[in-house]
Amino acid sequence: MAVPKDMPGIITGRVHNALYYPPVLNLNKFIRPDFSIFRVAEWAYEPIRREYALSLFNGYGIEINAFRPGHPDWIEPYFPFLDQILRHLDQHRSIFMQDFTPLVNCIADQVLVNGWGDDDKKVYTLLSLLPEGYQGPLLQLHEGDAGLHWVDLWNHEEMRFDTIGAMHYLHVEMDHYPEKWAGTNNESQPGILAGFSPLLDARLTGDSLQITGERDGILQLWKTMPSSAQEPVRVKLLSGKSYRWHLNDLVGTFEGKLIAQLLDSQGELQDERILTVPASIPRLIGSSQPTAVTTDRSMKPIPAGSFHFKVSHGYDFIPYPEPSDHGMKQMAAFFMDPHPVTNSQFNKFLQATHYVPRDTASFLAHWPGGRMPQGEENFPVVYVSLEDAEAYASWAGKRLPSEAEWQYAAQTGKENDWPWGMTYDSTHCNPGNDKIEAVGAHPDGANSWGIEDLTGLVWQLTAGEYLSGSYRYLILKGGSYYRPTSSGWYVEGGPQPLHRQQQLLRVSPGFERNATVGFRCVADQLKE
Repeated sequence: MAVPKDMPGIITGRVHNALYYPPVLNLNKFIRPDFSIFRVAEWAYEPIRREYALSLFNGYGIEINAFRPGHPDWIEPYFPFLDQILRHLDQHRSIFMQDFTPLVNCIADQVLVNGWGDDDKKVYTLLSLLPEGYQGPLLQLHEGDAGLHWVDLWNHEEMRFDTIGAMHYLHVEMDHYPEKWAGTNNESQPGILAGFSPLLDARLTGDSLQITGERDGILQLWKTMPSSAQEPVRVKLLSGKSYRWHLNDLVGTFEGKLIAQLLDSQGELQDERILTVPASIPRLIGSSQPTAVTTDRSMKPIPAGSFHFKVSHGYDFIPYPEPSDHGMKQMAAFFMDPHPVTNSQFNKFLQATHYVPRDTASFLAHWPGGRMPQGEENFPVVYVSLEDAEAYASWAGKRLPSEAEWQYAAQTGKENDWPWGMTYDSTHCNPGNDKIEAVGAHPDGANSWGIEDLTGLVWQLTAGEYLSGSYRYLILKGGSYYRPTSSGWYVEGGPQPLHRQQQLLRVSPGFERNATVGFRCVADQLKE
């Protein structure tokens, strides 16, 4: 067997597999840490999971001898395991060329540990010879270790600590393997732990991911476990700069473990954060586009400003979108219709465009024979879908408001529950008497920016479309004239506080069209 002392000037060598079932520890690395060793492994004889595991444990490479005839059926199923081993060897290659501490003291029999690193980064490679696996405290933390960010890199989990007396230990979990593998080249379970200087901050807020790196580097974002079977999202990070993305833009509809890795320019791992995207978290998947400057002089100007975007909703078991940035929103100036769009306004749109939706189910169902009912010209138009409302808005040179825009304009940048203040007044709006009425019937219910009919007349569509994993939905605001009373399971009705949210499921356009939902429009102002 070639060893460093026999190979002056040569920085790499191989450990021949003539030595079957070698000892788990290779001390050549101890003598010359910078000496690259490749353990020869052959596929033709038997499964060699142990050989793969030993390469990670000792921080050396694998030389696969594939010349011998034979391609057993176990090879491909072990490729993901080998892929994981090689990924860890590559991401810590410089640290595996440094001095290391073999067989670090730990408190579990038949779990072996090697240690590498310095004050900025520590790596422990593990090898369990316990077929039943291991869960519990393993490695004692020393002075300075507690300030590191500890990650179980094999399982990609944030690590926790166990306390025994006055001592703190890393809690380790290692998988089991079949007992029949004991004493063969298929035994053992590897592991790798790392303590990093905290260089990466990652957090989920609603459907947004915020990342900040303390060093320049490359962010890799993985869905579930990193592997060659998937391509991560890669983004260049600048030190100290915060980045924010909608989850839908990064990982689509994925729900589960999200792994954020900070790599240096050489591709070595500097820190890792593990997040969990909860099941059914609402994702924003659609919004309105900016408009040209409006010429509609009836629209009310909404000044730029900031407000606390605080929302409420019904049953907690139904997930609703939560505002990001702790609810603080900076709002640009825009214009808003003083009232919901009326039957008369929508009729002008139909006459000008001859609009007919692809799915006509329940379209303007309150118009007998497709004609606007006499005497209801100034009633809010209802029985319209999102597509119908967007078509009208586009024709009018406007758009639907986002939920934040609707609420900001309704609350006049404050935290009012109602357009007129904090106390409900049934004379300022339709009280939920089951009778629809014309817009502008309650002028005392206008807010200080001149916007009327914000609560109690019809639920009003907003532009954001959300996906919760099982279905898509829109957010309605304002409540309606109809107040169901026979069961608490019905959609809430009557006047609703301005911060109240209500889902409208997107099953089909016909399903969206109903007697209690209308809309109003906004338009953008020129930015100074």
